[in-house]
Amino acid sequence: MKATCPHCGTYGPVEIFLTDGDAKSVQLAVAALPGELPRLTWSYLGLFRKPGSSRVLTWERAGRIVAELAALVAEPDTQWKGGRVVQNRPEFWAQAIKLVLDRDAQGKLERPLDGHNYLRAVAYELAEKAWYQGNVRREEEAKHRPQEPQPQRRRDPERDEHIVPLAEGLRDWRKRLGVTKGAGGDDGENGR
Repeated sequence: MKATCPHCGTYGPVEIFLTDGDAKSVQLAVAALPGELPRLTWSYLGLFRKPGSSRVLTWERAGRIVAELAALVAEPDTQWKGGRVVQNRPEFWAQAIKLVLDRDAQGKLERPLDGHNYLRAVAYELAEKAWYQGNVRREEEAKHRPQEPQPQRRRDPERDEHIVPLAEGLRDWRKRLGVTKGAGGDDGENGR
């Protein structure tokens, strides 16, 4: 990344600007990002400049971009345009930055970027795909998991005294209910 000195107009590599306060804070913020994001963020910042332009990205603006990115990465969940809320992980953002940089290398990205919306959409798509694959895997594991034995019902002696086998319970039901043979045609002989 190249920078311009705000006092003398010197243009050069980032390393010569380590004495600048904003430059230091941006470098610390980038270094604090998890995983491989610090390495990828410097290239991602370049997408906020128009190619071939003599204008450079100021440290102040770079700091805002990195702070916004850090906030997005730190969220426990992610959602995009009213979709399903899924778990957020730094790997999704690193992979999304790689995909965005690849798209830029293919000339399919309009620069300069004006925000993180494209990156958010790509990261959300990756997170949702991971969520879906995780659910499919869990369902497959559940199919192959042996059935857990059902807990045995404790026997209650008081209740068990009143349990009558079905055949015995149906015997003499007419007598117990006061139904006489032939009354109402319930005996199966149609009252004969």
